[in-house]
Amino acid sequence: MSAVSPFQPLRNIHDIEELERVPLEQRLLSWDVNDWIRQGFDLAPQKVAIRYVADGNPETPAVSVTYGELKQRVTQAANLFHALGVGPDDAVLYLLPTTPHLYTVMLGSLAAGVSCCINWMLEPEHWAGLIKGSRAKIVVALGPTPGYEIWEKLASIRADIPAGVTVLSAQALGGAPLKETDFDALAAEQPGDKLAFTRKAQRSDIAAYVHSGGTTGSPKLVRLTHQGFSYKFWANTLVMAHTADDTIFSDYPMFHIAGFFGRGIMAIADGMEIVIPSPSGARDKRFIENYWKFVEKFRISILSGVPTTLAQLSKMPPSGENLSSLRPYGVTGSTAFPAEVARALENICGVRMLASYGATEYTQNVAQPPRDGDPRYGSAGLRLPYTEIKIVELDDGGRIKRECAPDEIGLVVVRGPSVTPGYVDEAANQGVLLPDGWFNSGDLGRIDPDGFLWITGRAKDVIIRGGHNIDPTVIEETLLKHPDVVLAAAVSKPDSYAGELPIAYVQLVPNAKATADEVQAFAQANSPERAAAPKEIILIEKMPLTDVGKPAKVQLRLDAAKRAFTAALADVAGGGTVSVDMVADPKQGNRAVIKVGNSGGVSRQEIEGRIQERMKYYATPYEIRWP
Repeated sequence: MSAVSPFQPLRNIHDIEELERVPLEQRLLSWDVNDWIRQGFDLAPQKVAIRYVADGNPETPAVSVTYGELKQRVTQAANLFHALGVGPDDAVLYLLPTTPHLYTVMLGSLAAGVSCCINWMLEPEHWAGLIKGSRAKIVVALGPTPGYEIWEKLASIRADIPAGVTVLSAQALGGAPLKETDFDALAAEQPGDKLAFTRKAQRSDIAAYVHSGGTTGSPKLVRLTHQGFSYKFWANTLVMAHTADDTIFSDYPMFHIAGFFGRGIMAIADGMEIVIPSPSGARDKRFIENYWKFVEKFRISILSGVPTTLAQLSKMPPSGENLSSLRPYGVTGSTAFPAEVARALENICGVRMLASYGATEYTQNVAQPPRDGDPRYGSAGLRLPYTEIKIVELDDGGRIKRECAPDEIGLVVVRGPSVTPGYVDEAANQGVLLPDGWFNSGDLGRIDPDGFLWITGRAKDVIIRGGHNIDPTVIEETLLKHPDVVLAAAVSKPDSYAGELPIAYVQLVPNAKATADEVQAFAQANSPERAAAPKEIILIEKMPLTDVGKPAKVQLRLDAAKRAFTAALADVAGGGTVSVDMVADPKQGNRAVIKVGNSGGVSRQEIEGRIQERMKYYATPYEIRWP
């Protein structure tokens, strides 16, 4: 295990309150995140900052970049961006898989202006909206590269990119450089020993635009400040007792806050060694198959990952690898992390997993179980020092009406130095930014008498069965106890009687023999509450995931609704055909599109009457389409 932490113990809320006796301003080196990054550069210039493996195979020779080399490249990048017109309020937007190039562009853009890493797997029309929304001065994209279509997709929307935007190409994965736009060649012409400009960011200045998950439609750009990043570097280094001796995977998407901050800014500022196991990170199954081998070879000290990654690892224990480099505790960025998976991981590798609570809007996490205390599996832990979390009830006008009592479930609101000042699109702030600096999370939860936060679900995720509120986590944790289940996602299915019924989508371990009926019987026998037993199990070959590796519940809810309405309307056209599609409607939410293929000899009026009779029992809006 890693060396004993030099930090004072964190065991309970009293330890958090004791830290707060010193004003936050006295704890921070600077409110400019670039000062923290420069500190990380200068701790040990000859030390390896990044080891990069191109293919998810631990036997592939790694490309190494030292801190001194990284500092020079970042300085050249910042000088290039400044020379191309980027000022403190201008964004540099980039579309890059995870390679050392991404770190150069990310940190260089932070030094010169506003850094904006976006999901290179989104559709091009979303890119166009984000480029316009960020008012980017520069776009840096992966040039023509076998296996990637980033440059080609960017070319398809070139007419939609404002004329004044400079587009640069980065050849990070073996493609031929494009002479006119080559980022490396242009950056090499800039000085690397010092910045050619002077900049001192203020605490309220915007450091980055990081987009939200965006599971439907175009994701929202969140404004994050230098204050937020500076505070969160200090706070997260404290709660996890990070040191320069740590080695961490960069396996999260870097367009997600957990990648951008946790594997980017914080890791560099702490002087850690960063291991990139694949340009696709944990999405690369070769890396996951070799995960424990990577841990052994590169002496990884911090075990971390999204719940789906950790669930897979819990079902594939090490086979003799030396894991002594791992700290005795790790972290996952989701309160939906099942306790059963946490216990399995602790059994197979000796690491206690701490399920933190956070969001892009908070500059990552705002609560985490104490590293030296009881993690209280299932909870989101204690609030971070100098951050406030309350459980409240809102009035009809969206204002805080009252604070809830201990253990009373209500709406989670957050206030603190890392909370966003708002979205780039001001319209998105409606109902989210509350008076007195509180942020409406949209999450439901409670705080117990010891100060531990328990997230009971998102308002939209709670399954309401005949007035009974069901937390989907209860179902998922039960299903994951089955030895053949590797991933489970519980969602609501519309029901004409109960309103909603709980069902679950399940992915089995490879070569498993369990049937849907067997898994459902197991869930019914082991469910802690009868109403939460899923009414249906749908076995799927591969769980659909969001870009950050969580089950894509929006997609699954739409599929569940489609199945429910298709079954309900199966015979309305007699011998004819009826199909149902679910679409996202910006005003109505989800809407059912009912398509009548042919009437089967039944009149149009009668078919529409039958559809109306069946659908009147559901809250979902619908429309009928004829050929």
